[in-house]
Amino acid sequence: MMNKSEDQKNRENKGREKLRKEKPYVLEKILKYEEKHAKGEYTPIIEFTYDFICNMHCPHCSNLCFESKDRTLTPEVIKSVADQADALGLAQMGISGGEPLLFPDLDKVIEAIDPKRFHLFISTNGTLLTKEKANWLKSIGLDKVKISLDGIDENAKYLHSEGQTTSAIKALQNAKEANLQPVAQTVISHQNCRTEGTEKMAAFCQENGYNLDVMLAKAIGRWEGHEEVLIDGEDMQHLIMLHEKYPVLHLDTFPTYDEKVGSCGAVKKILEITKYGDVMPCVFMHISLGNIFDEKLKDIIDRGLSIKYFHDSSPVCLSGVDRNFIRKYMAGFYGKPLPVSYKEIFKSNDYV
Repeated sequence: MMNKSEDQKNRENKGREKLRKEKPYVLEKILKYEEKHAKGEYTPIIEFTYDFICNMHCPHCSNLCFESKDRTLTPEVIKSVADQADALGLAQMGISGGEPLLFPDLDKVIEAIDPKRFHLFISTNGTLLTKEKANWLKSIGLDKVKISLDGIDENAKYLHSEGQTTSAIKALQNAKEANLQPVAQTVISHQNCRTEGTEKMAAFCQENGYNLDVMLAKAIGRWEGHEEVLIDGEDMQHLIMLHEKYPVLHLDTFPTYDEKVGSCGAVKKILEITKYGDVMPCVFMHISLGNIFDEKLKDIIDRGLSIKYFHDSSPVCLSGVDRNFIRKYMAGFYGKPLPVSYKEIFKSNDYV
């Protein structure tokens, strides 16, 4: 099992000390996580895809494929989910889209969650994150900003359009200056994994104190069915090497992350709630485990954990590495209005 580096431990300790000062109740819940995991209880981050409005058109995005429904998330609905999550001892929530900085009621959403109860982040492309906006986000209770970054050269336009790289780099600095935790998020595919640009990006983040979250390319969105974008074993070993060289590069999707939880975080470490209330195992698995308009959060989590692929520890990311899972289950929602019900995807022998 890969041991945490001293650098990683130091950053975690600093983060906890910051929480102790700013959000003691949140830290109190996080300190109980190990005990919960030992009892077979899990503590997923709840992330809301609050709306699909966006100013980018990324090739891995599937938002336009989601079927419109009458009921949509509101601050009142989010408060209900946050109340349930708090009662379960969950401590982390996120808001994504679309582009959250375009949401006219983002402050109402954060107020509904109640920042005193949760460590909060948004996922953004960074183009709208000015110094003023970063300071505003901090003032209303946000803790972390995850910013899409293709690379550190302006010609690094793997997913986004011209100018986004410069905007993302400025946004990371603006977040840092506002005392928000800045995280660069990058999509790694077979095509860009073992490149000079990826290592330069890791070195840049290490030098500037930005975490770098790896999001493995998935065969979804406009990449639906294109397995050629998925990483292979050599790619994985290369990313592990980069992590050892640049500890800010996070490898939550790889073997040795946590022998109890496994490398795939679906259901156990993350749950995605769509604009229409459907709860998915992760943002990349467009399978509805239930809907928060119809059921309690705990019942939906329990259902997810009753499916053996989420109940058992997977040594690899199911949606980005495990070809068998991708071909047998994720292909079940290809070409269909999203998300597809778990009843359509999983059969009786898929349950524990």
